[in-house]
Amino acid sequence: MIQTDSTSILLADDSQNFLMYVGILTKRLGYKTYLAQDGMEAIKIAKEKKPSIIILDHLMPKIDGTSCLSIIRKDADLMDTPVIVLTSSQGESVKTAFEKLGCCGFLNKPVNIAEFYMAIQKCMPFSIKRRHMRAAINIKVLAECMKQSWEFHATNLSNEGVFLRTVKPFEVGTEMSLVFSIDDEDPVEVKGRVVSKNRLSVEMDAEPGMGIKFLEAPEDIKYRIYYFIMKQISKDLMSTGENTEKEDILDDSLI
Repeated sequence: MIQTDSTSILLADDSQNFLMYVGILTKRLGYKTYLAQDGMEAIKIAKEKKPSIIILDHLMPKIDGTSCLSIIRKDADLMDTPVIVLTSSQGESVKTAFEKLGCCGFLNKPVNIAEFYMAIQKCMPFSIKRRHMRAAINIKVLAECMKQSWEFHATNLSNEGVFLRTVKPFEVGTEMSLVFSIDDEDPVEVKGRVVSKNRLSVEMDAEPGMGIKFLEAPEDIKYRIYYFIMKQISKDLMSTGENTEKEDILDDSLI
């Protein structure tokens, strides 16, 4: 539920600023990320890395998004790879051309973080879809269970649960009360149940701890957690450009 998986995304755009900021965003969403600055480079990287999803800008040098997608659909190794198209154009003819080539979806610039995440989820293979965004965090969580109290460090948070780091995770099914702070308001208080656990392993292939699923969290708590996650994911990404004119890269309307 909380741990990241091995899915990867190829992001192709001719703007280095866009690649940097949206590339960071994609990694913070938990995906391995590859970057390409033009259509030819996108094809080369796609053939080498075989990403789970390709996100193409419509207008790129050397070959544009339409030509790039056409090549992808004719390649035996890539033809089934979902492709999302980035465009600032609202023209129906543009969308129609991409749809005929089997485009999975469209995203407008500036990129809205929630819409960006949902587009990825729509195109991801069903077996690895994630219902909720999650953010890497480092906050203290007070847990009460069986009339005892423990203090853990939470390292991952989503609207549906939290991952608590510990070398002695509780048994799956254990229920507990959790209290933690994410903003200037009163601490969040919510019930939870252990749904997964990782023991300390020789190769440290997964962080030791336990995944907690929230039980019947009130709507106001869900909204506060969602708002906090969005801020964590987008922090330091809303200011764009170093020694360049400002570019509209990310839409902060939901932050």
